[in-house]
Amino acid sequence: MKRTGFLNLWLGALWVLALSGCAADGNERRHGQRAYAGAMIDAQNHPRTQDREKLARHFADAAKAGIARIIVMRTPNDYRKSKRDALLRRAARFPNVTTLCSPDFIGHLNKGRIERARAEVAKISKHLDGGRCAGIGELGLRHYDKRWRRGGGQAEVIVPLDHPLVHAVLALANRHGVPVVLHIEPVYRPRAIDNLARIKRWYKSVCRKYPRARLITTHSGMMSPADLEEIFLSCPNLFADFKILHSRGAVIGFADLHGVNDLEFRFFGHWTAMFEKYPDRFIFGSDWKEGRTRGSQRRNYRKHIARVREMLGALPPSVQKRLAYANAKSVYRLP
Repeated sequence: MKRTGFLNLWLGALWVLALSGCAADGNERRHGQRAYAGAMIDAQNHPRTQDREKLARHFADAAKAGIARIIVMRTPNDYRKSKRDALLRRAARFPNVTTLCSPDFIGHLNKGRIERARAEVAKISKHLDGGRCAGIGELGLRHYDKRWRRGGGQAEVIVPLDHPLVHAVLALANRHGVPVVLHIEPVYRPRAIDNLARIKRWYKSVCRKYPRARLITTHSGMMSPADLEEIFLSCPNLFADFKILHSRGAVIGFADLHGVNDLEFRFFGHWTAMFEKYPDRFIFGSDWKEGRTRGSQRRNYRKHIARVREMLGALPPSVQKRLAYANAKSVYRLP
């Protein structure tokens, strides 16, 4: 890794450590409470294997961890992998799994393949009409390389927010009254990109234009609680999923995108306050990628969920259940 990469890594680590003190201050009064023990829904899960036996093990592990249902969806970069549609079909056969329509049209737009993108949108329409998917996602309209501090490596996806096909898909979600999961990173420090104000305006515009669509902004919107609250106040049909950053690299990689937890697996105090103020607007989504080879020796889904339960235990009981289970059940209209 280049010297600048090491410097950026250490700067990011120092920033996160400074915020860790804020988390300790925000959660001190809750120290020692019991872990959340109720049912959970994992509303964002991305298996990286298509092998039926491996999928069965993963979904069985989820059930053992108290996950009542998993929402499986493709990532913004999965359009490059032609067999991932087979993953959705196989995952949908498991009784504790709900799948979303593929967002691959976004990736093809990113590459300028307009006709293929149109074909993908037509497929979404057909699958929604046939009840084959419970929503659409994960639409990565802005997905930058978050490994830049460690030397880079993530493919980027940049699509115009108001592209006609983006609005066509939002219109489909509105017509069917289903969720659409949106991954839109507002800032990217390496290129001095700051689109936060524009993206907030966009959310406010589309939530009014498509009032029956249930908009889910991923990873707490990747913005500050104050900025997310501004959108909440304008958009009653917008929700935010949140994930727990489960490694030092993940915490540092998300340093500019307002992750909800520190290196000690504690919620930052300002996010705790936000969860308590808007308990009906947040949904747990692990963003877990079972089968990913990178970092596989340290990845254990059941242990991760156990940590999430411990963290949820720091919140009031009524808030715990909403974030862990009830909100996702309502938004996705699950049985």
